[in-house]
Amino acid sequence: MIKGDPSVLLAVSGPKTEKVFADMVLEWRKAELTVRTTSREAWKSLQETTYSLVIVLSPLSDGQGIDLAQMAAQTSAGVIFVCRPQGYDAALQKLGETGVYVFSTDMGKRIFQQALRMMYAVNIRLAKDAPQTQMLQDRIKDIRVINRAKCLLIQYERMSEDQAHKTIEREAMNRQMSRREIAEEILVSYGA
Repeated sequence: MIKGDPSVLLAVSGPKTEKVFADMVLEWRKAELTVRTTSREAWKSLQETTYSLVIVLSPLSDGQGIDLAQMAAQTSAGVIFVCRPQGYDAALQKLGETGVYVFSTDMGKRIFQQALRMMYAVNIRLAKDAPQTQMLQDRIKDIRVINRAKCLLIQYERMSEDQAHKTIEREAMNRQMSRREIAEEILVSYGA
């Protein structure tokens, strides 16, 4: 379970709109708010910090914010894209299958607060699964690096696959290093 107050990135270009939505977030629950006025600033913040929720209020001073919402959806954050009623259908078409909640300003405060609760629940679920997902991704990377190293040993040292595998394992054991570290050394030594 995520501990503490949710961290919320609010991407909004106008101070008046910022106040309205910041107040609604804080009325929902105590939260750590970070406000950015451009997609570029918000994207930089997303790279540096893990957020519970990302709220993009379109338009931003440097674009509609759809790309920002799509990028934010690749993190564990719950993402809400807020737009004017006339832009709702287009935004829904672009973001509908990305896991981003598209909210039109004519839907009202109650629906927005339901969106906050729902997307925060999504964040909790994704954050809980993140360590296992990361472990599996790291394991896949390890296998790829080791297999590339084995291919180099097969190609340049004329080893069989079994010999290449045993060579990497033996070196890892003798030098008290991981198989991936040995494989990375092999890649560097062959300029790959």
